[in-house]
Amino acid sequence: MKHISFFLFLLFSLSTNFVWGYEDHRDRAIDSLEQVLRHEKSLGWEDRLRAHSDLMWGYLQTDSRKMHLHANTILKLTEGKDNGLIVRSSAFRLIGQCAYGECLYDSAQHCYERSEEVVNQMRKNKRYTKSDVDDAASTLYGTIGNLYNIQSMSTLALEYYLKALKIFEEYGWHESEAILYYNIGEMFLEMSNNEEAHKYYLLSQKAAALTQDSLIQMLPISGLAMSLLNMGQNGEAMKAAKTALNYYLKHVDEEFGTAFSVYICMARIAYLGYGDAVLAQEYMDQAEPFIQRFGGDNTDVSDFYAFQAELCMSRKEWQQVVDFGLKSLEENDEDLHHNIGVYQKLSVAYAHLGKADEAECYTHLMQDAYDTFANQQHQSALGEMQVMYETQKKEARIAEMELTQRMTNITYIAVIVVLVLLALSLFSHYLYRRKIQLMNAKLMGEHDERQRLARDLHDRLGGMLTATRLSLESGNTPEATQLLQQTHAEMRKVAHHLMPLSLSHNGLSAAIEEYCQVLPHVDCDVMGTPIRFDAHLEILVYCVLHELINNALKHARANHIMVQVMFDEHEVSAIVADDGVGFDIETSTKKQGSGLTNIQERLKTAGGSINISSTPGKGTEIYFTLPV
Repeated sequence: MKHISFFLFLLFSLSTNFVWGYEDHRDRAIDSLEQVLRHEKSLGWEDRLRAHSDLMWGYLQTDSRKMHLHANTILKLTEGKDNGLIVRSSAFRLIGQCAYGECLYDSAQHCYERSEEVVNQMRKNKRYTKSDVDDAASTLYGTIGNLYNIQSMSTLALEYYLKALKIFEEYGWHESEAILYYNIGEMFLEMSNNEEAHKYYLLSQKAAALTQDSLIQMLPISGLAMSLLNMGQNGEAMKAAKTALNYYLKHVDEEFGTAFSVYICMARIAYLGYGDAVLAQEYMDQAEPFIQRFGGDNTDVSDFYAFQAELCMSRKEWQQVVDFGLKSLEENDEDLHHNIGVYQKLSVAYAHLGKADEAECYTHLMQDAYDTFANQQHQSALGEMQVMYETQKKEARIAEMELTQRMTNITYIAVIVVLVLLALSLFSHYLYRRKIQLMNAKLMGEHDERQRLARDLHDRLGGMLTATRLSLESGNTPEATQLLQQTHAEMRKVAHHLMPLSLSHNGLSAAIEEYCQVLPHVDCDVMGTPIRFDAHLEILVYCVLHELINNALKHARANHIMVQVMFDEHEVSAIVADDGVGFDIETSTKKQGSGLTNIQERLKTAGGSINISSTPGKGTEIYFTLPV
């Protein structure tokens, strides 16, 4: 599975120990706590914080609006205080979780960064034990890993997963270990690295065996079956799948969705592993009655119909291939990788049915999906490299600041020691600049490589698809079918070298409104009729607004931040204003050097302009415009 289910995401978030020091409202029902808070003014600070925390967790999976309400109250209660940091970190993290569940990944990332800042405060405060800090940090590392994983940033995801695992292993938190090992196995399975996937599924199985939770113990079995199938161990794969099915059928009322997925897994093993299409169809027939229990669009149901279409292709039942393919797209048409396979089946089926127009239509859809797929994978790789690059710069900047602080503390030392420290400072600065240069070189190198791969995907498949279309137009169905099959095989070879990232397809207006929606103290207003323009310019405007809003949230200490985006047919302009502490523009620009200056340079390169107005103590207003 490419994406970790939101259920597992929540399960992981709740799996570690939650440390709390108060007992007044523990285990009370939500309604009882709401009654208690009607007399909130008569409660002490600790009792109020505890009640809001219990309600925040209680509403997490049932009412996101109320969850946000109590989380924001917690943030107000703990603002500027050393006490209650555990709850403050959880509040930021749970707001981020809700953004994650709504696919607002930029907003989730911002909330997780704020949560991590609180965890770092806890490390410096003697009031919190090592266990307190490790508990908060490990859960946060796991959720950050999930965020990077779902965006196909595998290197960063693995880095945070391993940080969390180190803490889980230290404290013997086996349930959390099992879930995290499973997530890593799923990530490697999606990358077609079956040996590593198999290794981590086994580790998940080993950790799960130490728990008393039968559901956790079954968690890695289906993935284990798929990795064994891909490694050619068909008998072991089927054995694992049957073990999982026996368990889920005993708990079918609660786990009907998982039982449904295991039936499909067994059908794949029968067909792909043993070449037994009859047995595969029997498993699919046993899975079909579960479909009526699913509500709304469902990716598992879509996969079911797609595999039914594949089995029909093996029997040359072309009209049924069409019927099942269309049903699959009706259930889920958002996953490009899934759509490409269905388009291919539909194109072949229509060609065999003699419907050249329909076959050509789905050939074009497949080609368009290839192009979009290549572009998304290119952007995914660039996004991961940019995060790694910015992280390394941040770490280097922190190291340089710590060195400067140490030098300030030894003012009265002997001249020779001062000279030595100065030399160390210069050397550290050299290493810092050298590290940034290396990262720049790596970023550009990887950028060129991803461009080459994307171009290769387009060029290698473009000619084949064009030849297919010409064959269809000329009525040469056998040749067109053969070309489609060759194209599909070529896609599988090339696609594994790229990593996809789903970018927003709703336009600049929707993206900015969604980003601002979950942030405290931020209001967004869009004026004029939103228009779509060049993708590079849309990304530039979004990135500039993202950075300006983020700067205001981090540094301005504002009570309110106002964002206005204005569209007309020739340009887009925006204002980001806050009522925060403000700053001296000339002095701040000289000190910072990179932040606002980089924004100015990027806008200037694209033909835009920016105006900054700020006075210490009176807030800041930044206006920029860009011709489109």
